[in-house]
Amino acid sequence: MKFNHIRRQVRGAVLGFAFLLGGASLAAQGVVVGRVTDAATKQPLQQAQVNIVGTTQRVLTNQDGQYRLLNVPAGTALVRVVYIGYKSESQSAFVTAGASVTADFAMTAAPVGLEAIVVTPSGNASARQEGNNVPTVQLSTLTRTEAITNMSDAINARVPGVVVQQSGGTTGSGTRIRIRGSNSVSLSNDPVLVVDGVRVDNTSSSSTVGVGGQVPSRLNDYNADDIESIQVSEGPSAGVLYGTDAANGAIIMQTKKGHPGPTVWNVNFEGGVQNDVGSYPANYRGVTAANASCRLTQVAAGTCTQANVLTLNPIEQFSPFRTGNLTNMGISASGGNEQTTYYVAGHYNYANGVYSVNTDKQVFLRGNIHHQAASNLIFDVSTGYVTSQLRLPQNDNNVFGVLSSGFLGGTDSTVNQGYGFLTPAQSFSIHTFQLVDHFTGSFAAKYTPRSWLEINATLGNDFISRRDENTDVPGAIPQAFNNNAFIGSRNANPFQIYTYTANVFGTAEFLLTPTVTSRTSAGLQYFRSDLHGVTTFNLGLTAGTGSLTGGVVPQDSEATTETATFGKFVEERVGIRDRVFFTGSLRSDQNTSFGKRFGNILYPKLTASWV
Repeated sequence: MKFNHIRRQVRGAVLGFAFLLGGASLAAQGVVVGRVTDAATKQPLQQAQVNIVGTTQRVLTNQDGQYRLLNVPAGTALVRVVYIGYKSESQSAFVTAGASVTADFAMTAAPVGLEAIVVTPSGNASARQEGNNVPTVQLSTLTRTEAITNMSDAINARVPGVVVQQSGGTTGSGTRIRIRGSNSVSLSNDPVLVVDGVRVDNTSSSSTVGVGGQVPSRLNDYNADDIESIQVSEGPSAGVLYGTDAANGAIIMQTKKGHPGPTVWNVNFEGGVQNDVGSYPANYRGVTAANASCRLTQVAAGTCTQANVLTLNPIEQFSPFRTGNLTNMGISASGGNEQTTYYVAGHYNYANGVYSVNTDKQVFLRGNIHHQAASNLIFDVSTGYVTSQLRLPQNDNNVFGVLSSGFLGGTDSTVNQGYGFLTPAQSFSIHTFQLVDHFTGSFAAKYTPRSWLEINATLGNDFISRRDENTDVPGAIPQAFNNNAFIGSRNANPFQIYTYTANVFGTAEFLLTPTVTSRTSAGLQYFRSDLHGVTTFNLGLTAGTGSLTGGVVPQDSEATTETATFGKFVEERVGIRDRVFFTGSLRSDQNTSFGKRFGNILYPKLTASWV
C-alpha cells in the first residue's frame, strides 16, 4: 500500500510538471498575421503558401491574400512566402508571447519557376530544393487556352523524356507512356500513376479483346478539367520515392480543390468534328495484262507492270468513313470558408469516330473536401468516378479490318466492292464493346503536434469494374472467309481490379543555425493490387441472340493476380542559406514481383541542388 501511494504521488508530480511545461510552452507562443499581394498590381494573392522557416507550420492565404499563423514560438521567426510564378520572399518577425505581429509581403513575378511546389511521398517541397528535375504541367491553366480532350493530350510533347505513343487513331484508343525508354524485363514498363496520393491502375493495354492493335488505357479515365497539375518523376529517383514498381518513373496528378470565398461556378462546352484525311493508293493488288497478280510493291521493285485497264480505289470510291463529331460539356462549383472548402464537378463527353461503329461515351463525377478541423489538424477527402461505354472497330493489323481489306483489294468493283476480304458493312457487323465503372477515393490527414513536427497519413482505394465484349453475328461474315465468325461467337470477359494504398510519414524541421536548416522524414508505404477476371467464349450462336447462353461450344477460364509492395524510407535534407541543398535518402522494399522468398531490396539516393 505504501509503494502504491508513493507511485501515485510520483505520477501526480510528473503530470503536474508536464501540465506546467505545456502551459509554459503555450504561454510562450504568439501569432503572426499579414497580407500577401502582387507588388505591381497591388492585388491580393490567393493560395500563397506562408510558413515559418525551420518548422512545419504553414498556411495558405485566403481570397483577400490574408493569412494567420498560430502557435508560433516566441522570439525571432523567419516568415517565408512561396507562390508559383513569383519570387519567394522572407522577412523576420519578432514574436511576443500571447501577442500577434504583422508581416506583409509584396511578391514580384519571376520568369523561372524555381519556387514551384513538388509533391513527394516525403512531403511537399519547392523545386529549388530537389536535386533532380521534376517537370510540372499546370493543367488548370492549360485547359483555359488549349483544347485538351483527354489526359493523353495533356502530357504529350510537354515533358522532356516522356514519350506518349498512340495505340491507334480511332476514338477511345489509349496511349502507351514511356519515361526515358523501357527499363525493366520483369515488371511493367508503364510508369506508376498516383492521384491525390493514391496509387491507381495505369495499364496501357486495358482490354482482353483484340481488334488489331488499338486498345484503351485507364489514364483517360480522368477528366483534364478536374486536374490541377501533373508532375513527372523521372529516372532512378522515382524508385526511391515510390518503390520497386516505379522503376520506369511516376506520374503524379493533383485534382482541384476549392478556395475560401463565395461559390464559383464554371460551365464549359466544347464541340468539334473529325474527318479522315488519309491518301490511299489505287489497285494495290492489281493484275498484269496476263491476269497475273501484280502488287504496287512489285511495281516499285520493277518485277511486274499492272495492266492499265481499270483503276479502282475501294477505300475512296466506297469509303468506309464518315464525319465524326466530339461533344464535351461540364459544370463545376467550388468555394467554402476558412475552415472548409469544396470542389464538385460533373462532365459528359461523347465522341463519334470516323467509323460508324466507333463511339465513346463517358460521364465523370468528382467531389473534393478540404477541412481544417483544428489549428494543427487538416483533413482532405477526394473522390472521383467515371462510367464509360466504348465501341471499337476492327482495324490496324487485322484481316477483319476495313483498311487491310481495302489495301489488298482487287480491280473488280463487282466483287466485294473491290475489297479483298470483307466489305465495310461486313466488318462493321462485329460488335466490340468495353464497359467500365472506375472509382478512386482517398482520405488524407495532416497533424502538427509541434511547430517542428508534421505527421501525414493517406488511405485510399482504386476500384475498376471492366467488361470486355466481342460478338460475331451469325451469318454476317462469309463462311468461306472464316467459318467460326460465320456461325457466330461471343466473348464476355468481366474483370474487377482493386488497388489499395496506405502511407504514413513524419517530417521534422529544425533551424540548426540562422543559415542552416534540417528536414528529416521517415515513413511507411503499402500498396496492394488484386485482379480477378473471367474470360468466356461461346461458339455457334443462335440467330437473334447476343448472349453467351445462345452458344453451343462454351469455353471459360479464370485468372487471379495479387501483387503487394511494402516500403520503409528515411530522408535527410540540409539547406544552407536557402541556396544550397543536400539530400540523402534510403528506401527498403519488399515486392511480390520478385517472389515470396525474396528479401528486402535497398534503393539509395544522394542529390545536391545549388541555386
